[in-house]
Amino acid sequence: MSKWVGLRETHLFHQRWVVKETGSFNFGWIIVGISFITLALADGVWYSFSVFFVALLEEFGWSRSLAVGAFSLFVIVHSVVAPFAGSMVDRFGPRRVILLGSLFLGMGLTLCSLTRTWWHYYIFFGIITAVGVGFSGWIPNATIIQQWFKANRGLAVGIISSGIGVGILVCVPLVQHLIIRVGWRMAYRIMACFIPLIVAPMAIAFLKKPPQTTSPRDTKLSEGEVIRTGMRDPLILDEEWASRSWTIRQAITTKQFWLLSISFPLGAFITQSILTHQVAFFVDQGAETLFASYIVGIVGIVSVGGKILWGTLSDKIGREVTYTIGITCSICGMIVLIVFSVHPSPTLPYFYGIFFGMGYAATAALPPIIAADFFEGEAYGGIFGALMLLNGVGGASGAWLAGFLHDQVGSYVPVFFIMIACALIACLNIWRAAPRKIRNVPGKRRTLPPSI
Repeated sequence: MSKWVGLRETHLFHQRWVVKETGSFNFGWIIVGISFITLALADGVWYSFSVFFVALLEEFGWSRSLAVGAFSLFVIVHSVVAPFAGSMVDRFGPRRVILLGSLFLGMGLTLCSLTRTWWHYYIFFGIITAVGVGFSGWIPNATIIQQWFKANRGLAVGIISSGIGVGILVCVPLVQHLIIRVGWRMAYRIMACFIPLIVAPMAIAFLKKPPQTTSPRDTKLSEGEVIRTGMRDPLILDEEWASRSWTIRQAITTKQFWLLSISFPLGAFITQSILTHQVAFFVDQGAETLFASYIVGIVGIVSVGGKILWGTLSDKIGREVTYTIGITCSICGMIVLIVFSVHPSPTLPYFYGIFFGMGYAATAALPPIIAADFFEGEAYGGIFGALMLLNGVGGASGAWLAGFLHDQVGSYVPVFFIMIACALIACLNIWRAAPRKIRNVPGKRRTLPPSI
């Protein structure tokens, strides 16, 4: 009888978590909305580089590897900032961190408009603007959502990451129109005015940490250990693993951390190489720059729905299966580009936009959820930031390598084959890390017997 009572208590504990997150009003959904808008603007700066890239090549005549080097530096600096941004959100809350990011964004974008030589752009965009995006973009916002949500975490992360897709959809074509009408320098100045003036007031008015709550089941012991007394979370499969109060030092000693540190950077290696060079690729094939920017917009709009879909689906069928479906979409998108380079049919770019948009959505939305499955807790921001530091190395390497190989062979096709191989390795390592062995997703909750 006591066994069944204990299971019933476990079920009731889970129900209390669900009621807390899905009641009549949860301020966490306001945070989701603010993070959605913030990411649309901050990452709009990131992905609009693909159209500034073409404008810079036309004005200064730089080689592609030299020009894209500024973007690679941007990704590296953004990634170096990531662990600090996550830890600062853990310690000081999101408001101060994102305000600091908006300040750097305004300054960096203004200085970008004054670029006269390559090293100017490396400093203004590659360093100052990167710091701004690092402190106002993905890491702090993903950390906030992890703090506010548990049962609906996949959905919440999917929604905020879809803001990045909106940024691609809206910002990239809009910036291209601005470049055509007023030039790339004035386009940077307009972005420098509007983006910080939207992000900063929202951060001041709405962003905050969730209220601190304690559960009767948790009693903290020395050296970061937690003993579970009474009721247990029914989603947890590995009680010993989940009971730890993780620190960065503890996390980096695990095999799972290093498997993720290979898989996540390979995902960034793929997406940044393709997203950075996609406009240049289509222009090389004879497309108009504006048409190419619309294809980028398709990638963005598809990724909006894709991120919400993958986040929600991962809560139902599991992280590994969802990630595999997303990676398959990425591979299909790259195969379309290979075919297009041989047979430039006017319909193929649209198929690329759909497939790669869905694949990119998976590699963007799922990493913070998977990391939280392993390392949920007070130090999550720092741990996820450390993973994103390595992620940035992958993204920077992919963007630079694509430009370097194009300079050497005059084609992006070898890049696409390399990226397909990387996609397969990234997917394999998610399965090897096996978040399914640590905790169930809500859709695979353990079946509990009826009360007795």
